[in-house]
Amino acid sequence: MLLPRTGYPGNLSTGGIWSNGNGVGTLTSVPGYNLTVNATTIHIDDFNYLSTGGPYTLNARGLLETDDGDYIGLTGEGLLANTPHVQAILANETGVEPLKWGELNTFTTWTFQAAASSKYAALTESTFVANIRMSPSDNKNTSSYIDYRLSQVTSGPLCED
Repeated sequence: MLLPRTGYPGNLSTGGIWSNGNGVGTLTSVPGYNLTVNATTIHIDDFNYLSTGGPYTLNARGLLETDDGDYIGLTGEGLLANTPHVQAILANETGVEPLKWGELNTFTTWTFQAAASSKYAALTESTFVANIRMSPSDNKNTSSYIDYRLSQVTSGPLCED
């Protein structure tokens, strides 16, 4: 899923910074996944908060439309490490390279909402985790690009005492 972010930053009295971005992009399942998903965002609110010296808190909520006319709601939450590389991307510094997959030890969790009668209803029964890759913006109306690579969380063997 690719989400370019346009930010509305503001300073908080606590010393933190918040922004509300409008995420746009696509959600496409990988070959071999048991459900084919091809969807485009209708709207995603991407709220972010940075506490002084801490990580960014990510909170995204939105709506996708599939290529066959169904709608899927989504919610993503998690932390984004506040590294010098992330800061350089968000500051749109000249010559900064994109993050590599796995560069950040940061994951977000994602859940989906779909009608019970929809072929996408199975998405609502699972939780997904995502690794993040960020890229610098190539235009003045976008603060950064964020790719999320989602993986479904599945049950494993029970823990024993």
